[in-house]
Amino acid sequence: MYRASIVVPLLIQRDAWLRQCLLSAALQTASSEVIVVTSPRTPPSNHRVLADLKQRHRNLRVFLRPPNTAFAGALNAGIRAASTTRIGFLLSDDWLDDTAVAECLQFSSDIVSTGVKVYSADGITKLGEVVLNFVDYHAQSTLGDKANYLKYFFLFRKERLFEVGGVDETVGLTGPDDFDLIWTLLEHGATVSVLSRPLYNCRDHFGQRLTLRKRSHQVLDLLKILDKHGIQGDERRRLIAHHSIAYGQPWHVSERLRERR
Repeated sequence: MYRASIVVPLLIQRDAWLRQCLLSAALQTASSEVIVVTSPRTPPSNHRVLADLKQRHRNLRVFLRPPNTAFAGALNAGIRAASTTRIGFLLSDDWLDDTAVAECLQFSSDIVSTGVKVYSADGITKLGEVVLNFVDYHAQSTLGDKANYLKYFFLFRKERLFEVGGVDETVGLTGPDDFDLIWTLLEHGATVSVLSRPLYNCRDHFGQRLTLRKRSHQVLDLLKILDKHGIQGDERRRLIAHHSIAYGQPWHVSERLRERR
């Protein structure tokens, strides 16, 4: 019935942003099921949005994340609940172009990556974009750099996610889905396709977002990822410097910092 599954982990979100996010997933041109994995902390107003949209869109499903799990655990719950062979992740303050799934489904690769457009909190003012191409992807010298090059939206083959045990719930809140998971899949020989037109829309704001956690906490998560992949010495120092410049900063601020370097 459905051609893909879109997993949306939900903790606490502004109702209007959540509605935009879920509608962008539910109204994909390629029929997709939308799996929202809530938290015990998800507020009543968010649940009212979910209830309203469930009445209007039969492809929307809602689950409570398993006890004592965090962000990665919510994603894994969605992976297990998916009824299709292709799975994508969508964060609840972001949204998709309506052809995102259809364009990704043109490729049979284990990982399909689309790149991202970045907007201010109003969801209208465009701040920038990351456009991918296969030449630049292959020019990356290490698997870690290749993993970092690829960007949301990702569409995965479910069987590959199961092969690597899903999203690693031990590495923390920073990077388990869009860095460590990609790196792990590449280590296991996953195939990759990239789209040259960004189809994922990221809302850059100062509210509650994992990328705005304290820098020190995010560095600790990064160290777990580097330990997992056996990165030491100069390469470890390089990756810490490269990634940590963005920690605790909105995208537009971190990009300016990168340019100055």
